Amino acid sequence: MNAAVSIDVPAAVAPTRIKLGWLLGGLAVIILASDLCFWNRHDTPGLSVGVFFTVLVAGILFNRAGKDHSTASRVMGLLLAGSILEAAIETGFTNTVMLLVLTIAWAGDTYFTEVASLAGRCVSQAVAMVRAPGRVVWLLMAIAERTLAGDLTGMLRFAGMAILLVPSLLLILGFGSLLASGNAVFGSWAHNGFAWIWEKITFDLDPWRLALWTAIAVAALPLLRPVQVGAWWWAWTERLPRWPDLIPHRAARLNSVLILVAMNVLFAVANLADVLFLWSGRALPAGVTYSSFVHSGVNSLTTIVVLSAVVLTSIFQQTLAVAGRRYLKILAALWIAQNLFLLLSVGLRLMKYMEAYDATVERLSVILFLVLVAVGYGLLAVKIARDKSLSWLAGGGVLAVCAVLYVAQFLNLAGWTADYNVARWEHDQTRELDVRYLSDLGPAAWPAWVRANKLGAIHWVDDGRDEWPQTPTEQDNFRRRTQLTDGHWREFSLRAWWNRSALDAPK
Repeated sequence: MNAAVSIDVPAAVAPTRIKLGWLLGGLAVIILASDLCFWNRHDTPGLSVGVFFTVLVAGILFNRAGKDHSTASRVMGLLLAGSILEAAIETGFTNTVMLLVLTIAWAGDTYFTEVASLAGRCVSQAVAMVRAPGRVVWLLMAIAERTLAGDLTGMLRFAGMAILLVPSLLLILGFGSLLASGNAVFGSWAHNGFAWIWEKITFDLDPWRLALWTAIAVAALPLLRPVQVGAWWWAWTERLPRWPDLIPHRAARLNSVLILVAMNVLFAVANLADVLFLWSGRALPAGVTYSSFVHSGVNSLTTIVVLSAVVLTSIFQQTLAVAGRRYLKILAALWIAQNLFLLLSVGLRLMKYMEAYDATVERLSVILFLVLVAVGYGLLAVKIARDKSLSWLAGGGVLAVCAVLYVAQFLNLAGWTADYNVARWEHDQTRELDVRYLSDLGPAAWPAWVRANKLGAIHWVDDGRDEWPQTPTEQDNFRRRTQLTDGHWREFSLRAWWNRSALDAPK
């Protein structure tokens, strides 16, 4: 049995005096970097993502001067460097998600050093991010306080005086708008005066540009200087409780046995059908189509496997007087084994479907998800066998998700998809090759795209200027993709640069 978890809640830590110049300087540099990297560009981001996160991480580190860094923070720093490098190679959804997650986790780990656990430090930072708007108010009040104390000079003192005027300005705006609605002459004066002031203050800046600066400032401030978070917000990560005793232990054990036996029998029948008709290649029974057996089952069977893990977790989150029984663990191990076999069958279904209907990035991503589910079942098996806590299982699950996503960002799924589909078409040119999808895959697919074109898979038409793909959609996609590396540095990617040599103009 597990011993009771003891949590030492640290005493309130006196906040260190804010280094206002460092904080405002870091914010200013981060805002300028966001403007340089993202404003007024409509193409696919590339190197700009890596540049922005490099500046963001540097700003956080600059505001952590004097703090000792743990081993975990050093490891996350190395992982962040790898994700930033991948952004230069080719950014994407998974890469951007990992950059955000690692940056938030690393910021919390390097700031909340008084919290003992890594999970507690990360949760504290997540709470600080939710409270970001309040942190902006705190910063404004800190500037105003330093102004009155005479600690600030120059532009900062001017800013502090302006902040002190904010309550009066808000009242003027509120009552002024009401007066303007009731007095047409006053309303005309107010409108013209406000327009003149706005023009002088903003220097004809685009309001959306100001909105970008504001959003970046609000998001970056709690990364540079988070709010102090009480232990109540993170202590739960250390002591997720077992279910209370709602029914007698004997009834709970009997109920658990019945569930596990029923599920094992049900899954055994379904797995037998897969052994007979999926793995052996035997002809399907009458009335069952290949598409329904191979393709339609992937989503539903994947859902079943995930729900099975939820049911097992619920059963073995009961009190140890129930969950600790050996016969329940044996039945659970048998069900886990059947779920793992079902995962293999789902993977085989997916492979057979891709053989028949080509691969997509989404289908390859499903395979990665199946790997993640298998890892989750491994963690669940350890929890059941060793009576681990739900906190342990949840923490292991989060780390597993992050690990799989981190590895996935480096995988060239688009390139593999394109190479596989073209190779299948080369083997059997009676198949239909989806050229539109191939062109949508971007720089990773350029070599396979050109190879398919040389073999006659793509039909061309002379539009009076050059030779382009036949349909308007293909023309637009091809122009957009092939001109990607000819634009601004912010759209540059090493993969596009490397594969650009494959794009000799087709004739």
